[in-house]
Parts: sequence; C-alpha cells; structure tokens
Amino acid sequence: MKKELKEWFVPWLMTAREYNTGILDKAWAQPDYARLMLNENPIQPSEKVIEAIAEAARHGNWYPDSFKKLRTKIGEMYDLGPDNVALCNGSSETIDAMMRVFMQPGDEIIMSTPTFELFPVRAELCGAKAVQIPLREGDLQYDVEGMLDAVNPRTKLILIINPNNPSGVFIDDADLERFCETGIPLCIDEAYAAYTPDIKTKAPLIEKYPNVFLSVTLSKAHGFAGIRLGFVLGTEEMIQAFNTMFLPWNVSLLSAAAAGAIFDNPAEVEAKVKHNNDWMDRFYNELEKLGLKPYPAHGNYMLVDASMSGKTTSEILDAAIETHKVYLKRIGDIHGKSGYFRVTPGVDEENERFIKFIREYFG
Repeated sequence: MKKELKEWFVPWLMTAREYNTGILDKAWAQPDYARLMLNENPIQPSEKVIEAIAEAARHGNWYPDSFKKLRTKIGEMYDLGPDNVALCNGSSETIDAMMRVFMQPGDEIIMSTPTFELFPVRAELCGAKAVQIPLREGDLQYDVEGMLDAVNPRTKLILIINPNNPSGVFIDDADLERFCETGIPLCIDEAYAAYTPDIKTKAPLIEKYPNVFLSVTLSKAHGFAGIRLGFVLGTEEMIQAFNTMFLPWNVSLLSAAAAGAIFDNPAEVEAKVKHNNDWMDRFYNELEKLGLKPYPAHGNYMLVDASMSGKTTSEILDAAIETHKVYLKRIGDIHGKSGYFRVTPGVDEENERFIKFIREYFG
C-alpha cells in the first residue's frame, strides 16, 4: 500500500510552528507603505558598498574561498583570531544551525517569551521543545530564576538575546554569568549591539566559558537585511562544529565584499545608528506624552504597551495600515494583555507619518 506524501515527512515537521514572512510580499507590493515592522534599516547601502558588490560580481563564476581576510578583520574587532569566526548567511542560518548542532528530538532549549519567533520554530523543526519562560511583569526583564529552574537533563541549549527582542532590555552581567556557569551551550545573540556602542560585547566570555558562543548579524545597524551576512564567535572547537553544520559556500562573494567595504567605512554605520537613535528618542517622548508605555530602545525597535488605551493589537495595526499606510509589528499578548506593538524607525517622512498616526489615534 502506498503512503500519502505527508506520511514520509519527519513527524515534527507537521507540528512545528511556521515563521510567516507573508508581510514582506505585501510590503514589496506596496512601496508607498512605511515598513516599520521588521527591524530593517531604512538607509540604503552606500556607494562604497554597492561598488564592492559590483566588483565582486566580476568573479561570480568562481567558488568562494574561506574568506580568511574578512574573518581576520572581524576577529580583530573582538580581540579574537580568524578561527574564532564562522561566517553565515545572516543570523537566521546561525539559529537553524545551532539547533542541529546541539539538539536531538526530545531535547529542550530554554528561552524567554516573547522572543524572536524564528528561534522556537527552528527548534521544533529539529523535533526539540522550546521551553519559553515569560519575561518578568513590569520591567520585562529576563526571569533568570524561572529560566534556571527550568534546566533539566534534556536541556541542551539556552538563549539570551542581548538586548532582548522585543523588550529591548539588557541582561545584568552577573545574571548572564549564571547561565554561563551551567556549562550548557549558551547562545548570546548580539544582533543589536551596534546601536549601543558604549555597552561592551560579551565576546570575552568565550575565553572563560567554552560553552558560550555569540551570534551577530549585519542585517540591523549595517543595513544588510537583503545582502545577508552574519557570523558566529566562539572557541575554535565551537566554530569547527558550526562550520561542519553550515553548508559549503553559504556566504557569497558579493555579501562578503559588502561586509569588507562597510567595515572599512565605520562612518556609514555611525550615521545609520545616529538616525535610528535620534528617532527612537523622539518616538519615546511622543508615545509617553500620549499616556502609552514605550520601553527604552537599545536596538532599532521599540516595544510599546498601549493596553491602557483599551485597543487590541489587531485594532492598532489595522488602523495604522488603513489610515496612514504604516506597517507595525504584531506582538502577542503579554501577561494576558493585548495592545502591545513594536515599531522600527524608517526614513524621516515615514517616521513623521507614524507620529501623526499615534497622535490622531491615541490622542
């Protein structure tokens, strides 16, 4: 008897959650709508980056090498060597690989909720379980005790996003070391670290704790969401494990050339960070004036609690689209309350449009 096609699939494929990117189809089809929902950088790549990509394309008929020059440059930024760096196709690839490096069906990863939704999805697609501990009520800081209490023999991975997405909160250094001390593989995700250059990277923890690795992406402050480049930092043994799991030639000549160009031009990133942070300050003030509760932003996103308005998240998002052509990020209920959303700064005109929306809708 022949089986139906779905019976050939691994069983956890059918029960895993999906990371839905359908909003991007709508956004690309409606270029006059403000894309304030996906933590993108609104400033386009510089001519230096574009020229580097174009020049690399001349060698597009060749397979890439291991990009030792680029890995050396990245390593020097963290006082590490090139063999402490694994390049990847954005941190999304790191998320997928880390699940497959450490977890088998039935294993568990401990993370917060809410969090970046791709983490639990990729864990479940390995047949593993995402154990999600709610953030503390009020300050939305990590519930460190709750997460540590959830550790058991099935725990094979722990996730700390620093600053956290979507709450924007940094974890206390002493609390972070408590996770390091468990000896369980710990991913510290520094996707948004470039927006707060005064706060030091946690890369030095790698030397003391070989179970720790860092995930970094150029999709945010550097503006490479469509160019696609990220990297993992860890011990040489950790990096070898990731390189074994990554596909060969997972990074293109074009994205590596773009990365080299922007690292050679730090003023480009500084300008993008300033644009973001200036608008974040204005967003915070405007939202607070309206009686809403914005959480301090340490990345290119701001979590807003508008539950006191009596409006649901769906009502807010629908109104922003219908009245001002502004896309905002949907955030699920937190501690049983609806009315949360997340906003990322766009270009000046789009940000003014968002401010006009919140004044009219909540004012």
